[in-house]
Amino acid sequence: MISAWLVYVWLTLFLVLVGGLWMLNFVGLPGNWLIIAIVGVWVWLGPERFQFPWIVLVALIALALIGEGVEFATSVLGTKKMGGSSRGATLSVIGSIIGGLIGAVIGIPVPIPIIGILIGSILFASIGAMVGAMAGEYWIGTPMKKSVQIGSAAFVGRALGTVGKITMGSAMVALTWVAPFVW
Repeated sequence: MISAWLVYVWLTLFLVLVGGLWMLNFVGLPGNWLIIAIVGVWVWLGPERFQFPWIVLVALIALALIGEGVEFATSVLGTKKMGGSSRGATLSVIGSIIGGLIGAVIGIPVPIPIIGILIGSILFASIGAMVGAMAGEYWIGTPMKKSVQIGSAAFVGRALGTVGKITMGSAMVALTWVAPFVW
């Protein structure tokens, strides 16, 4: 049998890991899906004292799907609605990941450092989406003015999509942090 203090150490590590995985959403990585994976392992193998039912995992999957739907609808479909090509949409996604990583490293100077990193990630991911969409459109011969319009739509779509995905991820973290103590 595992000692009581070790159970609390494992619980603490689990909850911190869930919060850390959530932060991956800021740089365009699949943080919500990694939360589901780690929660699935916890539900299966976690200590009995802080076990919670599978329905929590089902709820997390539903929240992640909503977040993905919002992100997809606002970023890719927004670009396509402006007349963007598949190449522009693809490069928009690639640019947003690269931009998000750069933003996480550079950050934005604000009084609270973590907030600067998070804002920087969203801003640079949106800029990366814009640059990627513009490059993709220009690559296939779209006039510069139209490429800029499509890139602007990618910027707005990426920013709104990231906020939607992060919001759903926040609900997932809250549910995961409460679940071990409720059930």
